[in-house]
Amino acid sequence: MEKEQVMSKKSDPIVIEASGMRIWVDYRRGLGGDAGLTFDVTVAGEEDGAPILRFDCFSKRPHYHVGSLTKNPVHDMNAEGITDPVGWTLNQLKTRFPVMVAEAGYGDIAKTIDQQAVAKRLSQVEKDIVAKM
Repeated sequence: MEKEQVMSKKSDPIVIEASGMRIWVDYRRGLGGDAGLTFDVTVAGEEDGAPILRFDCFSKRPHYHVGSLTKNPVHDMNAEGITDPVGWTLNQLKTRFPVMVAEAGYGDIAKTIDQQAVAKRLSQVEKDIVAKM
């Protein structure tokens, strides 16, 4: 996977903390000129913790990771027929968040996630997220 850097666009990152999880949404530019919104999901309170989930909604090569970035395959959104990476990501987080956290190998944490609270919080900031594109 290419090394990527975070760069600010249209204000500071959006950080959502709910159910012991932190979702960090920001604009990221990857190597080769690709760029777009990235959703990093970590355990709240773990500074610089490894992402549990990461969705790179890039314009050219959108993809996502479930679990460790070094141990698990990259899921190519284009190959999976996902035409709206940001919309798809928001839907996954609003409806399948505990399932995906469990798939990433964090079953105990997944059991504590309040899916409704996460969905509500994401809905509250969705306009701000879309404005960062």
